[in-house]
Amino acid sequence: MLDSRGTQAIDVNISIRQLQGFIRVARLGSFTRAAEQLHITQAGLSAMIRDLEALLGCRLFDRTTRSVSLTREGHDLLPSAERIVAEMASAVANIQASTAKARRILTVAVTPIVAAGLLPQVCRELMAVAPEVTIQVRDVPQPQIQRLVDSGEVDIGLAIYLKPAAGCEVKHLLDFRMMCIAPAGQLPKGRRRRSGFRDLAWRHLPSSPLIALPADSYIQQEIDAYLDAHGRAVEGRPVCNSMQTIIAMVAAGYGASVLPSMIVPQCPAAQFDLACMTEPSVPLPYYLIARKGRKLPDTVESFAQTFVRVATRLCGT
Repeated sequence: MLDSRGTQAIDVNISIRQLQGFIRVARLGSFTRAAEQLHITQAGLSAMIRDLEALLGCRLFDRTTRSVSLTREGHDLLPSAERIVAEMASAVANIQASTAKARRILTVAVTPIVAAGLLPQVCRELMAVAPEVTIQVRDVPQPQIQRLVDSGEVDIGLAIYLKPAAGCEVKHLLDFRMMCIAPAGQLPKGRRRRSGFRDLAWRHLPSSPLIALPADSYIQQEIDAYLDAHGRAVEGRPVCNSMQTIIAMVAAGYGASVLPSMIVPQCPAAQFDLACMTEPSVPLPYYLIARKGRKLPDTVESFAQTFVRVATRLCGT
């Protein structure tokens, strides 16, 4: 076979282990001491060197009962063998360092409302216990989260899990609850939960317009199922594409809304009334999504635990 320069290429299957054995014997002048340092038997090392010599078609050592010395061919091979082994050791060290660094970086896809309301505090608390960890956040619309997980562009996604897929694994993290948000002073006073939020039955929703997400939104479809039981699913209402816009519209006095409790950190008490929907109470399961078979960074578990702790505290789940 010819190489790129048109000369005859030599197919020699030499292993790094053989070169390491050759170098150690050359440096120590002894098979016995070389075998001890390599943690193999002298017979095993001798067989390794014989195989190397057979591949090269020459003797590398002159052996007597008292000494071991390099042949001319051995002297010629030694500098190249040392360079190859050193370069390989350097490459392995670089890869290991890069892998270790990658394991300290966690890339997470979440919706903008979660990225803005919960992730800053999650990152802050995680940094306090694991300062070596870096969280990279991708804030994208809900439908894009699973695509980013599937493609491997992110390590994990946090989302309402919509379309089960063979390539994904999911872990239930917590349940958010449906909540009514309204301008401060507009919701009826009621019994407060331990979380500090009052309860509000679906039949007691304010008569003001209920600002909604688009009709094809899974969250809005869940909400509409309960509104329908009280004759309010088909009423004319403003529609916004994002929860952040709905929150801004409610703050400006354009109506009220029903949204998952993940919005709580974005709704300061001075501007909003917040109440948990009851009769019935509606949990909204929230999941950690990962690509099946992917080796995840070691930081995933501590991140998930921190997220649950922060969301429970801030959102009253």
